Amino acid sequence: MRKSLELLLGTIFPNSCVLCGRAIAPFSVICDECEHELLQGPIPLVEKTKWCEVHFYGRYDSKLRKAILAYKNEGHWRLRRILAKMLIATMERYKIPCDRLTWVPSSFRALEERGYDTMGTIAKIVGRSIHLECASLIESTASSTKRGLTRQQRKESVRGAFRLKGKPEGVIALIDDVYTTGATMNECARLLLEAGAQKIVAYCIARA
Repeated sequence: MRKSLELLLGTIFPNSCVLCGRAIAPFSVICDECEHELLQGPIPLVEKTKWCEVHFYGRYDSKLRKAILAYKNEGHWRLRRILAKMLIATMERYKIPCDRLTWVPSSFRALEERGYDTMGTIAKIVGRSIHLECASLIESTASSTKRGLTRQQRKESVRGAFRLKGKPEGVIALIDDVYTTGATMNECARLLLEAGAQKIVAYCIARA
């Protein structure tokens, strides 16, 4: 019955993969080929900063870049589950015991534009999947996004751009989508550590 319904819907309302344009089932968002290509990570890449250790799923290029942008800027919110799978795979590869999971929050302008906190939505899926308490510990005080800024401007823009919402304790897993200069991730890690967190372990979907 379901296959017949999908065939009928596919005829009336044709659907295509948001990444490559191939015809797909009515209730899908990307094709099997693109999903298989996306789920080949994580790559062996770890960076240590002053405030945290950062683990990455992949490089910010090709279809991974397109998937992140489609999720964030084109309203394809259903990609959240695929992006969550990438973070889960990264956390399983670099398995470090953590007490809580939190995320880098969206700016107020981004929340207005998209209608949801992109990483907050993903964090809840990740937390449920790996049975880790998920808590909103940081909020953004920035009124705009960092799109179009230079590396130096990005670094300067994060100063005072976040504040704590809750009390961090123990080892905190901190997640974000794209790591460019590292300024945002490090600012959030700094806030958490200075407020009492024992250690910050960071995970990013992509390294720019």
